[in-house]
Amino acid sequence: MPCSRIQRSASSPACFFDDTFVGIHRLSWFDWALLIPYFSILAILSVYGLHRYDTIRTYFKHRKKAVDQPPLRFEQLPPVTIQLPLYNERYVVERLIDEVTKIEYPKGLLQIQVLDDSTDDTHPFAEALVERYRALGFPIEYCYRSNRHGYKAGALQAGLETATGELVAIFDADFVPPPDFLTRTVHFFADPTVGWCRRAGATSIAITIT
Repeated sequence: MPCSRIQRSASSPACFFDDTFVGIHRLSWFDWALLIPYFSILAILSVYGLHRYDTIRTYFKHRKKAVDQPPLRFEQLPPVTIQLPLYNERYVVERLIDEVTKIEYPKGLLQIQVLDDSTDDTHPFAEALVERYRALGFPIEYCYRSNRHGYKAGALQAGLETATGELVAIFDADFVPPPDFLTRTVHFFADPTVGWCRRAGATSIAITIT
């Protein structure tokens, strides 16, 4: 009696070898055209899932090594350059510059670079904002490029040519840095073995030694 009938359990191993429905349907070119991309994408997603698993495993393996307070502190604060790369960020640039100017750090040790590659009205708007804050005494400067050579990395590299800081902080346009960001972060670089730092909860932020 074929295992497809109710008298035999559907979980029986013999069901895998049942040929009751053999020949009813054969895969056509259309079926293969759907199945091959489907399983190819599924394989790629599986690899990505394994990578995410490895990331989580690594986090739990090393999370106890994370430190919230720097083991060493600078006796004298180092100069810092803050880079703000922009590209058509008209509706967030004002908030970004306003929040960056609230950062708690000695003005004599701070340089703020607005690196603008915009092709829309962000360019004149951001330039006017920078002039306004500079007139108020903030150490901020505006750098505009019209060729976008190297894109964001190119803008950052161009900014480094005139950077005065020993440390460089990079903030994306959609990030709102807390006022104590630098005071909580720069002291990690008192350790000469530290070359890069990212604060928890921050998006696309790094501080590196130049």
